[in-house]
Amino acid sequence: MTARGLLLLAMAVPFATHGAETGEELAERVCRDCHGERGRSDTPDIPSIGGFSEFAIIDLIESYRLGFREARTVTLEDGTENDMGKVLESLSEEEVEMVAVYYAAQDWQPHAQPSDADLARRGAQVHSRKCAKCHLKGGSVAESDLAILSGQWRDYLATEMGNFDNGTRRNDTLSDADKEALLELYVSAGDY
Repeated sequence: MTARGLLLLAMAVPFATHGAETGEELAERVCRDCHGERGRSDTPDIPSIGGFSEFAIIDLIESYRLGFREARTVTLEDGTENDMGKVLESLSEEEVEMVAVYYAAQDWQPHAQPSDADLARRGAQVHSRKCAKCHLKGGSVAESDLAILSGQWRDYLATEMGNFDNGTRRNDTLSDADKEALLELYVSAGDY
């Protein structure tokens, strides 16, 4: 091999051995502090996302990028603050897709939480009438390409339901009683 060939090979080696991060590595570095290991949040006001469909994750991310969802500041264990806006500024579209593919490959793990069975049964009726068209099987199906609601953290769901009241999110058909019943249904993860 010529000296020039050796130089080109030597220049290429660092790129081959130190290539781009995988979706898992990106998720660990950028998302884990909030969304937990494999996308299963340990923090009740932060959603678990492992097991969502790739489309649902990208759609949610785009809703932050476009300003349809407000990025809430989160204080991390080390005392620093972060939010989805800051996180998304650090990721390219390709990296977002890699992270989405990684999380979509994870199994959804519902959070076991106490719930009111009677209210959850009422919530199932409300869901059937007002939500089932989009959120399939009680909000438990990733393939519906929406966030999985069944088994999600109560605090997070309550915040999202509250966003219907303050105008941050739209839903004109749910009464306060409907939202309370739906919350119990989703928290119950279908176990009522």
